[in-house]
Amino acid sequence: MLARAESSALAQLSGPSWGLLPACLFMPWLATHTGAGQGNLLLMALFGLIMASYDLATLRIPNQLNALAACCGLAVAGAAGGWSALAQALAGGFVAFGLMAVFFFLGAVGAGDVKALGALGVFVGGWGALELFLLTVLCGGALALLRILAAHGPGGLKRWWVAGKGLKLPYGLAICAGALWLALLKGAA
Repeated sequence: MLARAESSALAQLSGPSWGLLPACLFMPWLATHTGAGQGNLLLMALFGLIMASYDLATLRIPNQLNALAACCGLAVAGAAGGWSALAQALAGGFVAFGLMAVFFFLGAVGAGDVKALGALGVFVGGWGALELFLLTVLCGGALALLRILAAHGPGGLKRWWVAGKGLKLPYGLAICAGALWLALLKGAA
């Protein structure tokens, strides 16, 4: 029984999951060796990259990865700023989750995308989560246009509402691009 459990755990660490382990072990060190604001942004961007890689490979963002990102963001916020920073981090998660949930109920994104944006929102607080959402939506629109062009050529834009039906779009790419864009904007400020 124990050998069976060990083999299934090792089987789950194959493929894209194997790259997750060193990244997760490196992230706490990275957060403590960068500036207070920069560490959160860099950590958010790294989680965004990992989420995008999973979404590209499988068209899913695993719940375990979303939970790990949210827990890591909450731990960093709590360690850096105490209870008030923890409350701001939770607000960021709820704002990002709530805004993206609207698109889930409209059928535009999947549940993993909603949870992923909520998890990344923890790193930037309430107003930062609003910025993250807006940048993600802009990147998602550009990604959707590129996807339609790739599938149907320039003529597909004339009838974009028909041309886009049935196309799979790994929205984790848009979430990652929004996170990277926000990290660049906030890091430069």
